[in-house]
Amino acid sequence: MNKKFHTQEFDDGTALKLDIFKNYIREWISVFLTDSPKLGHVTSVNIFDFFAGPGGDTASNPGSPLIIQKEIKHYCDEHGSIKSNKPITMYFNDKDAEKIEILKSRIASNQCGLGCCQPKFMSALFADAFEALFPVIEQPGSANLVIMDQFGISDVTPEVVQRLATCARTDILFFFPSSFLKRFQEHPSFASKYDLRGKNLDYKTVHRAICDYFREKLGVRRYHLAPFSIQKNTSIHGVIFGSSNLLGLEKFLTVCWKLDPETGEANFNMEGDPFWGEKHTLFEGLESFKKIDQFKADLLQFIQDKKPDNLGMYAFCLENGFPPSKANQSLREMLESGQIATVLPDGQKARKGAFYLNHSESMSKIRFHKCEGAS
Repeated sequence: MNKKFHTQEFDDGTALKLDIFKNYIREWISVFLTDSPKLGHVTSVNIFDFFAGPGGDTASNPGSPLIIQKEIKHYCDEHGSIKSNKPITMYFNDKDAEKIEILKSRIASNQCGLGCCQPKFMSALFADAFEALFPVIEQPGSANLVIMDQFGISDVTPEVVQRLATCARTDILFFFPSSFLKRFQEHPSFASKYDLRGKNLDYKTVHRAICDYFREKLGVRRYHLAPFSIQKNTSIHGVIFGSSNLLGLEKFLTVCWKLDPETGEANFNMEGDPFWGEKHTLFEGLESFKKIDQFKADLLQFIQDKKPDNLGMYAFCLENGFPPSKANQSLREMLESGQIATVLPDGQKARKGAFYLNHSESMSKIRFHKCEGAS
């Protein structure tokens, strides 16, 4: 652990990580603090920050605990008329009791008077705090967001993610220093927890590979993981998101594509694309990105093999890292070039450009077909 982490100003990599946390927390709150019958039987809303720290840095930049509190207050101010009456609890833990005392003071000084969200504090090692709070997370009526901003790689293991994946309505955001594991993967203390033999841990894509490793460890269970890679100096680390709900995955990917409009996956050029990060080029409209090109090829193969409806297409695009706004662009290009066609359930041609890739669409609207001769 970096003992000086909270005694200095957050660097750009940490600021970006916290920006991802903030934007996803905002999206998550907008779903679970809305009084909607679509959510099912939700009796409580919980946010867990297992590595909370003192709440900020020396320049008064807020850390994750104060971001959580601020976003809940913001939602109450803006949407109080449609806000649910479900109790909201913020659980903050840090193994350093002194940091928790500082955090208590900061949370108290920023707390609103409505009393709808209540903080609870612990000072324990992650393993102990996790075991103590897991019964709350696994309660059938709870909706949970679990944040695990660990400093090393010893705490949030595939086994921890597996247990959280069994809990309904539980989304997770955790930090992983992927290039650190790449460097020390053969060290006995890490090799006993992470079996990376035969894995391609290329420097620039190592965080993606680590996410794939966690995904592999989940087996066939339908739990969705997605990474966002962050380069800081010579290190590659980043955030891994998890949810059993496609809507949660859509919202996370939307956040990522706002931060990286070219590939939605990193704050650096992972694939060596010549146009990455360019606002304008001499070849406008001809920019090519490896991830998008591969997605289009996979998409065409999927359409040929499965002839999916819009619901199947929605899931496929999200699981390949593309939210509807980005997937629609690729589908529109493929439709206009004559590679694919869309038809209504009765076989009639569908309205051009209406793909219905939306979580709210519970019924099949159209089917996708590959056109003869398309490649």
